[in-house]
Amino acid sequence: MPASVKVLTIKVLDIPNATITVNGINDRGQVVGKFSDPNGTPHGFVYEADSFVQVDYPNMSDINLYKINNLGQFVGSVTDTNGVVCGFFYDRGTLSPPFSLMAGGGTYAYGINNRGEIVGTFYGGTGSKGFIYKAGQFLAPNLPGALQTSFQAINDAGEVAGISVDAKGTHGIVYIESAGLFTTQFDFPGVTTTYPQAINGAGQLGGECTAPNGKTFPFISLAGSLTRVTIPNAPNGASILGINARGQVCGNFIDANQVIHGYIAALAL
Repeated sequence: MPASVKVLTIKVLDIPNATITVNGINDRGQVVGKFSDPNGTPHGFVYEADSFVQVDYPNMSDINLYKINNLGQFVGSVTDTNGVVCGFFYDRGTLSPPFSLMAGGGTYAYGINNRGEIVGTFYGGTGSKGFIYKAGQFLAPNLPGALQTSFQAINDAGEVAGISVDAKGTHGIVYIESAGLFTTQFDFPGVTTTYPQAINGAGQLGGECTAPNGKTFPFISLAGSLTRVTIPNAPNGASILGINARGQVCGNFIDANQVIHGYIAALAL
């Protein structure tokens, strides 16, 4: 496998006078994320055809949009008036009521597939736990030996990308929902954390690793191997937070002046 995957094209996503985070991309090239305006107020956004559409949730704060499916449905999190982080989803012009899986704890809806199945993470007194919402039910699978888990994305085959934390560190995991099984934990060689953030219909993963120097770099999985992706003009770190079936990824990078940018890139897969 190559030491690094070649970036064919890259489009930098910036909003004037705002700090942007790019989190997810679907097969249509629609992108979701959040930005903070000059007053520091967060807003969600959907990006398509060179245009940003602002998304806000009435009477809620700290909105963030994480993933979007091919139907234009997206998921995210908001903070309610009691300071509790709740998950939500959007479907055909309607924002769902916010939901929380643990009293006083935070609930984040991180991923959604084309079947409307949602994955995410809830936090409580013992740490984090990954969940799946399917057919009107919430499921929270147990991974033996893990102190914490987090589910980040799900594809139409029910393959879930996420992380586990144990006594040895933070590892990547894939949960096969149809079989009710976790794959073997995996780590990118020579790093301190391996953090899958996205999975496409072919089961290719995208994510980020933390190097010993504290900087992050992105990776994807190709033919069962984890391969580094080098994002141009990103000497201070980069991430992949979304991947689609067209070989496009999205995420963020930090330039030489410590400025954070969003991006969409086409890879030579």
